[in-house]
Amino acid sequence: MGYLDFERGISAETLRRQREAEAAERVRSDMSQRWRESERILGILRTLGSLPEDIPGMEQWFSKVRKLGLSESGHEPRTASEWFEARFPEVVEQFGPAFFGEIGQNLNGSRVECPQLINEDFFAAAVAGERRLGHRVVHCPGDGFWFYDPRVAAFCPTSERKVELLLSNYLVKCAAALGRRVDAKLLVSAHRRPSVLAGIVTRAKTVMEAHPRFFEGSNAARRYANGRVLQPATVSAPEDFIHNTFTRSEGGSVIVGEAYQEFLRYCQMGNLSRVEFTEFKRVAKELVLEKFQLGLRHDIRTPEGRQTHGWKHIRLLPEPSGQAIEAA
Repeated sequence: MGYLDFERGISAETLRRQREAEAAERVRSDMSQRWRESERILGILRTLGSLPEDIPGMEQWFSKVRKLGLSESGHEPRTASEWFEARFPEVVEQFGPAFFGEIGQNLNGSRVECPQLINEDFFAAAVAGERRLGHRVVHCPGDGFWFYDPRVAAFCPTSERKVELLLSNYLVKCAAALGRRVDAKLLVSAHRRPSVLAGIVTRAKTVMEAHPRFFEGSNAARRYANGRVLQPATVSAPEDFIHNTFTRSEGGSVIVGEAYQEFLRYCQMGNLSRVEFTEFKRVAKELVLEKFQLGLRHDIRTPEGRQTHGWKHIRLLPEPSGQAIEAA
């Protein structure tokens, strides 16, 4: 308590309450600002109308991210690489700076940064999300991109085009923030060409690849699809499909490719997480051998008479996709 406070008759208790109120207001302001920025970014990834407007979640979200601030560099970003490093310091540490460029001059003779070369590895990792905002984007092979949405506390699906749009938006925001200090033409034109964005997003599939059982198990992530939150599956989607649709049948046969197409319909009807063909085939091979003591064969005949992979003495139950709705 200072002398002037004493002269004005402000007690130590009053002063303490004032400071607590000021600190609480700073926290609320920080929460509000970060929530608006988070909603702006996630709004790019969301599908229009995918969420009700009245879903809460701001306070729960902020309790997790309030200690995660911008990188403390000690000065305002002067280059495009510094602007991105402030938001993705851990990505810079792992993959290097966002750009490799040089300092040039504009028509007025002023110094301007020219981010000539884009580091595609950096941006492939950056679209995985800003840590300070609690964002996370993953790619599930066979099931596309998913992002964590704090409004439903679950992962929601998004498209490759939306991930490209998110990347494009970051480049535009960077150019707007730096103004005349950077060659904006490189950021908003050259580095935002559709072929560049698509190439980075293709690379991001590898950088952000999730485990095949990302949505399975007692401690797995939840999903939000078709207007409801889906709890983690206790078994994998291929296991669920095989247990519910394969049955023993003397003289019958199942072709792996045809079973996979039915599996995709089964997942769509039951809101299950799909896997790529190679993963489905691996799981099916092991499970059919365990359940029916039948090995994968290479001499199953297609209707056209060609030989292909599959099993004999089992068959698919009719309309297995309908069972997925009941299971869900």
